[in-house]
Amino acid sequence: MIKKIDRLFILLYVIGLFSTKIIIAQNHTSDFVEINNFFDSVSMIMKTKQIDSVFKNMSKKKQFNGSLLIGKQNKILYSNFSGYADYPAKKLLNKSSQFEIASGSKQFTAIAILMLYEQNKLQLTDSIQKFLPNFPYKGITIHQLLCHRSGLPDYFKFAEIYHKNKNYFMTNDSLINMMIVYQPQILEVPDKSFEYSNTGYAILASIVERITGMLFSEFITRFIFEPIGMKESYFYYYGKNQAGGYTIGHKNNLKHYERDFLSSILGDKGIFTTTHDLYLWDNALYEGKIISRENLQMAFSPQNADKSNCNNYGYGWRLSCDNYGNTLVYHGGLWNGNNSLFLKRPSDKTLIVILSNVYNKGFSGKSTEILSILDAL
Repeated sequence: MIKKIDRLFILLYVIGLFSTKIIIAQNHTSDFVEINNFFDSVSMIMKTKQIDSVFKNMSKKKQFNGSLLIGKQNKILYSNFSGYADYPAKKLLNKSSQFEIASGSKQFTAIAILMLYEQNKLQLTDSIQKFLPNFPYKGITIHQLLCHRSGLPDYFKFAEIYHKNKNYFMTNDSLINMMIVYQPQILEVPDKSFEYSNTGYAILASIVERITGMLFSEFITRFIFEPIGMKESYFYYYGKNQAGGYTIGHKNNLKHYERDFLSSILGDKGIFTTTHDLYLWDNALYEGKIISRENLQMAFSPQNADKSNCNNYGYGWRLSCDNYGNTLVYHGGLWNGNNSLFLKRPSDKTLIVILSNVYNKGFSGKSTEILSILDAL
């Protein structure tokens, strides 16, 4: 929290600087705008100090190991990091440390699909069989995959049964072949209810490959990462050492989290990135550099009519509301000891990115605390 002496200093500074100017400028609108902007800036400095206090308190109590970035109106308000990229090796994190964002990858998959939609290479009403003719589950559309209404079983629950040799990693193609051969039982008929499905997003990634003739990772890299300038983002490749700022996922006892044969399935997960690259991604979306603002709004809109607007799912993003009813667009991720949160409030372009490589719930609820600080008068 901000100390009383800090508040007093800022108050005296503002009074001393502007008391005369306020009297002179009573009839000059431009001067009043300048004064208001200054007061807003001072307020934001105070709020940034509070956020820094929250971050340092978490770090001091060993409640957080990772990176935090907060932005507003396409500007970075606060950015910091704390802890280790590799605990046993005592390798410290830095501002370029790359974290696995797990299910946070789904937003990129959804945007890739909407890019192809804009190019008239698919329709959201298309069935899976249009692109994967042998896929055994009928009546499932692209739209239903995007908003988790396909009813498909989650591969985390059946791959362990059918994949006999765990020394060989699975790919999206082997997942689809497994479903064709074994046909694990569907959870619900298509569009009956919301059923969060990693399988659905892996299939979406495969559809991107079938349409473009490119690897999914290549498509995302070429048409999203590179144009935006996301130079520190890439896809995980099973069994290969990653260069640069690669961070290792840890259990809550701070030992390495061993990756398994499911790690190379992409679309539902697989992206490593940094807080700064996700900031660039956020700006590019708002500026319409990747897809049109109209289609982005479709991704940010509730797509499940049987759920509340403040507890819903769009295309690649979960949807909630803040204390004032403003829409929050977000996605968390949890995989191999990595935790991530990407949250945006479109009404004022607030952005909160929290990335951690230690399996814990130390930053649970911190986004709410940060929003409360930003929204305070």
